[in-house]
Amino acid sequence: MENFDNHKKSESKKNWLFAFLFVLLVAIDQLSKASARNIFINKQFAFSLPLPVFLMYAIYFTVLAGLAYYVAKHYRVFSAAERWAFALIFAGALSNVVERIVLGYVRDFIYIIFYHWVGVYNLADGYIILGILILIWSPFGKKRRPDGIGVN
Repeated sequence: MENFDNHKKSESKKNWLFAFLFVLLVAIDQLSKASARNIFINKQFAFSLPLPVFLMYAIYFTVLAGLAYYVAKHYRVFSAAERWAFALIFAGALSNVVERIVLGYVRDFIYIIFYHWVGVYNLADGYIILGILILIWSPFGKKRRPDGIGVN
């Protein structure tokens, strides 16, 4: 029983750590946007796709609701890498979506030029991309015990 209590306390500490990380990442993204000098006002969807506003929000809602459902149902069996990945993805998504709701656009300021391709991004975009890369390269989907302890 003592082992179970220790595991439960450890899980609680991990959850607080990821919640703190989430809030910190959103704050860093918003501070970076507020202090950036050359802001690009992005009123379009991801990758500058010109979508009607209602469709943009429908996609945001559907994707985030689906991810939130998946994470809520399975977070106990996630590896540390998967938890970090989802914290990054949700922090980036929340920061950009709330900004779009409040301002009507997203502030981008990181200009990337690669050969003939040019893009403008922000830290939240980087969080999402990094989170996706972590999920791709993590041992995502390996079988775990139902209680989430260890990996088979």
